[in-house]
Formats: sequence, structure tokens, C-alpha cells
Amino acid sequence: MRLLDAIFDSNQRFNQAPKSTLAPGDFEEGLPLVALTCIDARLNQLVPDALGVPESHFIWLRNAGNIITSPMSSTVRSLALACAVKGGREILILGHTDCLVRKTGTLELLGKFAALGIERDRMPENLQEYFGLFASERQNVLKAVEHVRASPLIGPRVPVHGALVDIATGRLELLVNGYQALSVATSSASAVMAKGSEAISGGAVALPSPESKDSLPLAEIKFPQFKIGEGMARGEATLGEMSARTADKPHPAQTTSPAKPPPVPAADIPNLKRLVDLARHYRIIGADGKHYGPVPATVLLRWITDGRIDAETSVQVEGSSAWVKLHQLGEALHRLGARRK
Repeated sequence: MRLLDAIFDSNQRFNQAPKSTLAPGDFEEGLPLVALTCIDARLNQLVPDALGVPESHFIWLRNAGNIITSPMSSTVRSLALACAVKGGREILILGHTDCLVRKTGTLELLGKFAALGIERDRMPENLQEYFGLFASERQNVLKAVEHVRASPLIGPRVPVHGALVDIATGRLELLVNGYQALSVATSSASAVMAKGSEAISGGAVALPSPESKDSLPLAEIKFPQFKIGEGMARGEATLGEMSARTADKPHPAQTTSPAKPPPVPAADIPNLKRLVDLARHYRIIGADGKHYGPVPATVLLRWITDGRIDAETSVQVEGSSAWVKLHQLGEALHRLGARRK
């Protein structure tokens, strides 16, 4: 039994006495475990008990909200050093329910900083992006795992798991099995290499010469951008099949982005993002005339940053029947809040 499987097996007996604890000698290949959790004091005793791993056999890293903002963030640096210097074998991103960071919106955060004497103009322009505020504990863990797995600082043979612990019961919920991700990546890479070797040795691939009228300039080739895991699952697809899939091919509403309108002036992006209420969900009509959503505020902010939507994009706040332009979103939210009062 692997370490992660043993942890979840032990966790099933969490509320039984005596508490179940793993025998470290049986899982030497997976220990020490590097665990990233929130700084919530309620986790101090809960995490060791819920994992069933003696504290001497896991490296415990903590930050507010177990947030990772990018593959090269300071938290990923600490995870990388924990593996490289302290010998960590596996990584677990462990979120928890009832997270106070998740409950804190931008306006509330501004109020808390103001109470500490910190003025708004001395703070980063985009608080949501800087502090990595999130609306879902599960999505926060998934995003963190994605950043860690994408980091060049984390070895390709280090499993990166994601889980959520119930703050009231100590029960664990598995969100990402790092073993499966490694297995898929390894098998997909082997399949791709085998296909490439076969094509080269058998002369099956003939590249057109630059002078050929059928040749395609490299700049015109559109390579699809897959989310984490999608590229692995499609590892056996040929290059011809991959290049045929373009970014504007229809997908389910939850996983697609609206077509790009004309470029949004960089100076306008921060102003548009400040209009978004992080506690709400939104629908939009893209430049292609299609409806997208409802999506959480974090997705809307990403679309603004990526230039997928602009000030003239039609947007609807969930709970309202009115459509407004994105630059009018602040007024729409104010009216909606007034009606609720």
C-alpha cells in the first residue's frame, strides 16, 4: 500500500480509539511527506491526527489559506527546498473547510487593513490577485496543485497530492491523486516517444520543404492550450490531430473561454477588475455571441486579464435579470445590493 492510500485508510478510523498511526518503516519510499496547510490554529493538533503520520516524519509548511499564486512563488520555493534539502518524497496540499481566508472578501480585507492603519494607496492595486483570495476551498487546492506540478523546481518523480480536511470531523477528502498523474504522464510520454521513434526509423513522416506550396509557416500553426491533466490524457494523439484543435472549438460552459475581442488597453484592465465583487457569480455574452457561465469571480477576473472580455462585454450578475456592459458592473452590483437590503 502506498503512503497516500495508507493515510486515507488510517483516516477512516480517525474517530476510533486508540487513534490509528502509520508505521513509518512501512512507507520509507514516501517519507518524509511535505505538507502545505493553512495557518489556522485549529489545524495544530488536527493535521497530525488526521494524517496518521508522526510529526517527525512529515515536513509541515504553512501559510494563510494554503495559497500558491504561481509556479515560481516563494511557497513553491519552500516546497522545492523541502524536497531537495530535507529529502521530502511526496507533497500534499491540504486545505480545510470553514477557511477564514475564503470567507474574507476584498472590501472586508480593506477594512481590516484600515483598522491596522494601512492606507489603501499603500497596498497592491489588485488585492485579489496579490493575496490569492479564493471563493472555494476545493478550487484553491486544485489551483495550488496545478502550480506546484507546473513548477520546474519540483522533480518530475515527486507525487503532488491534493486533499481537504473537514475542520469539524477530521475526515479527509481526496481531490488529486498524485500517483495517477505521474502514471498517466509516464505512459503518455512513453507512447509519444515510441511513436516518434517509429516514425523516424520507418521514414513514415515526410516534412515539406520550405519551397513547397503546401508548406505551412510555423507562425500560422495554432497549438492548443490544455489545462492540467488534459495534455496527459491526450498524449497519444498525433501532432496532426493536436494542431487541428483550435482554441475557439466549442466546449462545455465550465471549461471554455469567450473568444477574444479587440485588445483591451492595458490601463483599462485594473479599472475593470476593481468592479468585480468576488462573492458573486456572473454570466457574459462573448464576442462570438455565445453565452458563458455562470462562472465565479475568479474566472471573470482571469478573462479580463487575458483580454477575453472588455468594457463593452455584456455581463449579468447571478440573481439579477438585467444585462449591463462590463464598465457598468459597479452600478449594477450597487443596485442589486440595495434591493437585497
